[in-house]
Amino acid sequence: MTDLIQTVLLYLCWIVVVVRVSALRSRNQRPLWFALLMLALGITMLQKDTNAFLQTVTGDPNVEYLVSSVMAVGVAATLLTFAARAAEVSISPWLRWISCGATIAVMITSFVIFTLGGGKARPHFFPVPGTLSVLDLYWAVYLTYQGVATLATLVLLVRAFGRVRSWLVRTPVLLLIIGSVGFFVFICSRFFAVFGGYASAVAFGTYVSSPHTIGVSLGCSIAAFVPFFLGLSAWRNGNALYPLWKALVTAVPHIALYPPRPRLVDALLPQNSQLRLHRRLVEIRDGMLVMNDWVQPADLAQIEVFVSDVPPELMAPMTTACWLKVAITVHAAGVPMATDPLDLVRQGGTDGQSELHWLRSVAAVWTDPRTDRFAATVSESRLAAHRR
Repeated sequence: MTDLIQTVLLYLCWIVVVVRVSALRSRNQRPLWFALLMLALGITMLQKDTNAFLQTVTGDPNVEYLVSSVMAVGVAATLLTFAARAAEVSISPWLRWISCGATIAVMITSFVIFTLGGGKARPHFFPVPGTLSVLDLYWAVYLTYQGVATLATLVLLVRAFGRVRSWLVRTPVLLLIIGSVGFFVFICSRFFAVFGGYASAVAFGTYVSSPHTIGVSLGCSIAAFVPFFLGLSAWRNGNALYPLWKALVTAVPHIALYPPRPRLVDALLPQNSQLRLHRRLVEIRDGMLVMNDWVQPADLAQIEVFVSDVPPELMAPMTTACWLKVAITVHAAGVPMATDPLDLVRQGGTDGQSELHWLRSVAAVWTDPRTDRFAATVSESRLAAHRR
């Protein structure tokens, strides 16, 4: 079962590394990509065929432990970088990378000295109890760095988790927290196995390291695709707002940076979906501010009578959609601005997410036949009064 899990995670890591190579262009995504790359290399070192190949090339049965440990140090350093950026905490490059490089340098030097000296090690490349060798330095430096880096990563991830509200982002952070907890327990068990000679600590460490491998593999993989999912969500929201946005931009063209395109072109043309959505929200709000001046209290009173029979959850968005349609119609007909305009644009969100939710609800009823019927009736009444 363990071999099956390792194989699945191995394929997952390598697939994400290849598919999401574009993450190297993003400052925030780059650490995740490198963490997955080094984790994939580390898991590769655990495969029997890889071990046999390395032993054949180097002639050293312990080289697999060095390579996998160096990869683990790299994973810890990159995860610490990601956690610091996610928590918006500045950690100097000296602490992150020079300490990482120094740890790897000491490990490689210790390994070479120990191997050339013909030293004997226990299984898993552990030092022999009761003896003192450069191998003890190897493990002391490795475990110290991993313990400190993992604990710091855990604290920063918990802090980042509390700052994020979207579960699309929270999910990978939670998986990385679980993985960091598992790895910290693993490092503690390794300390007892290496320096205490406890054989049971080795078996225990094998089990507790599984959450780390699974959590980091899944967490980094999901996080690597978060920009894609956010872009897809922004694309869907932008398309949902298109009818409302186009009507306002057509009525008052100066509110938009670019004129509206046909819907199919607007949906399929390559673009920055999140930037498009942000502009669309701003332009809709600007259009509402302009159109507000063409609505009179009598118009709103009629609309409220009409929408009183619709379901309660539709009353507010349908009222807004109706008065906007009335304002667009009378504005296009050349009717002067209202002499006593209402303040109708206060309703909406207090931040980007709540504003999007509100405008989506208005856009959802924009093409509703009831909205068109109510708005047409009020518009005709207003135009008739203007002609008299």
